[in-house]
Amino acid sequence: MPIYEYQCSKCSHRFEIIHGSSDRDLKIICPKCGDPQPERVVSLFSCGGSKSTDADSISACGPKPGGFS
Repeated sequence: MPIYEYQCSKCSHRFEIIHGSSDRDLKIICPKCGDPQPERVVSLFSCGGSKSTDADSISACGPKPGGFS
């Protein structure tokens, strides 16, 4: 099952929930303030490899600076 990330529009709390894409009737509420309408946000993904800074992880997923080689 995928992990979906949400952000509360009321208190700005960001949280994750694991649920299937077919769970359309699932009521998602903010665990911090109880707001019943948090917004789903786009999450960054991990490419694997060693621990590094966010910028290093992102560049490891795509082409190296300076073009394709």
